[in-house]
Amino acid sequence: MLKRVISLVVVFTMLFSMTISVSFAKGWDKEKKWKEEKFFKKINAVMLKNKVFDDLEGYPWARKAIEKMAKKGLIKGYGGGIYAPKKPVTNLETIIMCLRIMGWQDQAELVKVLPKKYKGKKVGDWAKGYIKIAYEKGILDDVDMMYFNPQGPAKRHQVAKYVIRALGYEEEALKHMKDELPFVDAPAVPLGSVGYIYLANELGLMKGDPQKRFNPMGTMTRAEMAVLFSRLDDKVDSNVDDKEIIGVVDGIYEGNLVLRTDGELRIFIVDENAIIYDGEERIDFSDIKKGYKVKVELENDKVVYIEVLKNEDFVQKIIIRYTGEVKEISKVEPRRIAVQVKQMLAIFDVLKGAKVKFKGAEGRFEDINIGDTITVIVDKQNRIREIFVHRERVGIEDEVDEIDEHEEEMDEKDEYEIEGILTAIDENSIKVTVSEEVYKFDVDEDVKIKIEDEEADLTDLVEGMEVEVKVEGGKVESIKAEALELEIEGKIIAITEYDSGVKLTIKTDNEEYEYMVSEDVEIEGEEDDIAIDDLEVGQEGEFKIVNNLIVKISIED
Repeated sequence: MLKRVISLVVVFTMLFSMTISVSFAKGWDKEKKWKEEKFFKKINAVMLKNKVFDDLEGYPWARKAIEKMAKKGLIKGYGGGIYAPKKPVTNLETIIMCLRIMGWQDQAELVKVLPKKYKGKKVGDWAKGYIKIAYEKGILDDVDMMYFNPQGPAKRHQVAKYVIRALGYEEEALKHMKDELPFVDAPAVPLGSVGYIYLANELGLMKGDPQKRFNPMGTMTRAEMAVLFSRLDDKVDSNVDDKEIIGVVDGIYEGNLVLRTDGELRIFIVDENAIIYDGEERIDFSDIKKGYKVKVELENDKVVYIEVLKNEDFVQKIIIRYTGEVKEISKVEPRRIAVQVKQMLAIFDVLKGAKVKFKGAEGRFEDINIGDTITVIVDKQNRIREIFVHRERVGIEDEVDEIDEHEEEMDEKDEYEIEGILTAIDENSIKVTVSEEVYKFDVDEDVKIKIEDEEADLTDLVEGMEVEVKVEGGKVESIKAEALELEIEGKIIAITEYDSGVKLTIKTDNEEYEYMVSEDVEIEGEEDDIAIDDLEVGQEGEFKIVNNLIVKISIED
């Protein structure tokens, strides 16, 4: 994207110096004005018809939030122009939205297993990573692991809890559990949710209705969800905002938007389907004037959303990012760090447990040096919760640059055990992930392996299994693994026969999966048992997978 923007800036600068310097100062000449008017007629004809969704009539109070969040890729519809604004939001949808806003979606999509403690209701394979990361980030707790109902409608008091936890304000919420809430239905708020609702209201995220009711046990619609998470997005500066640019309009040239940001001129191509808002009103591209302060969203190097900003639109951020050079650092308690951010020297306290990441590796606060360029994530009290160091950790080889320093500490011990997720296997070694830390171990040639208490070989292990690994003298001596079980619902879209067996390709609502079928597979229809040769492309059903083999199929007739 950067190369694209730079090249456009170069072209614009050349054009600017050769042909249009007078135009910006004194107006367009007749030929350019004719081209401009022709362009506006063309683009306005398109933009007047622009719709993100077709079912938002009657929701003027939510339309802007829905369209903005959709253009940012943070909310999705059901296809065919349907958003379903009246539909209640589920617990799972709420969790997913929290992770997206905070910039944790990529982590969730890499994980395919549930937390070991999870005993809640059935979860689709595609969603397991969201629950896993939500648990690791503290959005879900041990109680949620026992009773979580992913498809159940989310109650408003639960939504407040999830949002405040995602922001990292759990401790602050606990301090307000006995505070008085400014709602007439405050007695209906569960005692364990008072502090969360108190903060959600204080931060301007969730408010009562005109009658001062919070309706804690009521459900939240998808329209209300969009408004809530649009407010949250405005208050959180996360990596999902990397494609968000704020600047002052310097001009429009042949359909391109020229913005002055941080003292520099940048030119952006405007997508013909861009959505443009001034306050709560949809406007046309031709309505944008020089001098307007705007916020734009980019997708594939094009502007897809523009919002005209007013002075009163200033929003106090809850979570903020700063990037700069480390000038001073205190590595003893209380830990502090001074960062030169442009012309400002900012001094931050570092929260206990704040995460530190280098390029491609986890790290420690002690690994940061004066002179490093870092990006810090801070809360509204200017306390650092995450640090990203813009260099690789010293002494990390390419092959093992993702392995945490804890591995070296463990290798010095004679004997120890760890529990985690098996994330890589080869003939001589394995990698085990514990939370976000990765450990690599050499495997002893006489290693003892059990899967569900049954003797097994190294080749029987499957990535994604939960394992307990015993290490002696720097090598894995034994591995206890739990069978990796998945259940998916979908349609058979391909059946492939090999000498070694049959492979099915199954399409769900969100993904496609390919699995070999076990020789001992159990296949059921609604009336009779079915042989594997009876399976047909297009049939729908439920598929149980154990260790990457389909062991049971229930076909819907």
